[in-house]
Amino acid sequence: MGHRVLPLSHRPRLPRNAERRAGAQIDDWNCSHQIRGLYFLARADDTVTIKTAEKFGFALVDIRVTFECGLNNSPLPAPSDASVSISLRPFQADDLGGLQTIARTVHEDTRFFKDANFPRQRAEDLYSTWITADTQGRAQHVWVAASETDQPVGYISCYRDAARRQGQIGLVGIGPKARRRGIGKSLVLAALRWFRSQDMDVVTVVTSGDNVAAQRLYQQCGFLSRDRQIWYHKWYPTLG
Repeated sequence: MGHRVLPLSHRPRLPRNAERRAGAQIDDWNCSHQIRGLYFLARADDTVTIKTAEKFGFALVDIRVTFECGLNNSPLPAPSDASVSISLRPFQADDLGGLQTIARTVHEDTRFFKDANFPRQRAEDLYSTWITADTQGRAQHVWVAASETDQPVGYISCYRDAARRQGQIGLVGIGPKARRRGIGKSLVLAALRWFRSQDMDVVTVVTSGDNVAAQRLYQQCGFLSRDRQIWYHKWYPTLG
């Protein structure tokens, strides 16, 4: 199954006729290369692109919301009263299997699960692979929430751009049985403290427009909304 990402949100706006020509050219290119699925990210304020996407059969699958938290001289919120049986610690090699199990089940609000053209197994594999890569060096740090028997019940991965002094939260996942105990807030605040120790000035995180619980969590931790974008998917008939 072939896919291409077209981050149109980062391109300059085109005149209306040019947008229409671009839509037709995209379809022609995908057909000639036998691309099965296509997705792109549009600015939420670009009405020409939105109308063009609808005209050419792109389906809106998600709203991408970016939050930002400045770390300079701003006190962090107090941690929540998470269960005393939960501890936060850096990732350990023995945690990987538990984190993979959590990752396969807790990201169902994302566009890969929402779009039925993606087999559920593949969507689960995506997040299992994602957290694996984060723990194996793609992320600069991974915090794990562990039970009193030291079994992982949640995680948060942290990316650091030292040159720009910017941090980014990658994946955040809490196992179903560990929710509503303040663990998510504890993980986010642990990540912010780590970013501050790394001399980061600002931290961003992205979530789905449907994930109200995550949005409230980030707001409670001092994040403010910075941007909204729209994810579109388009699927072409199977060729050959």
